[in-house]
Amino acid sequence: MIKVFLPLLFFSISLHAQEGRLIPNPLRNIPKWVRNDFFAQHLDERYTINYQLSPHILSGDFNHDGRKDVAIQVSESKSGKTGFIIFHRRRPQALITHIAIIGAGKSVGKGGDDFKWVNIWDARQRSDISDDAGNKALPAFDGAAIYVEKRDSTRGIIYWDGKKYSWYKLK
Repeated sequence: MIKVFLPLLFFSISLHAQEGRLIPNPLRNIPKWVRNDFFAQHLDERYTINYQLSPHILSGDFNHDGRKDVAIQVSESKSGKTGFIIFHRRRPQALITHIAIIGAGKSVGKGGDDFKWVNIWDARQRSDISDDAGNKALPAFDGAAIYVEKRDSTRGIIYWDGKKYSWYKLK
């Protein structure tokens, strides 16, 4: 009886111990340099990082400067409006990281100032974005764009037009 009970006991204890280690921490998915800049620029005083979209972060060369940037989803603390913060990867000699806030209380063209409706997002190159009118109808941009969509409804892209981030609604 003891020969059967002891292995069962050790097996159940090891399963229980492993369960505790499997709790995911989504903050770990955000690169350390982004987390450091989020707090160093005191963005935590105005915004809360959201983990509602999967993946939790997007990576791509959004401003077409040859370096990978990172986008995270945030909510403005006062209004509850949702949007994104894009952290532009800085050059080694730069002192600050440039950021762009899209939505979360800041309007981006006809896209508005609240992207709470978004439940799908992705980083895409221009060639990977399709519109009913074909790719020729898309605005000219280089680098990656943030594709956003409400499932089976509205969809669009947030792209760098060379000076600022703009909104284009896809058909």
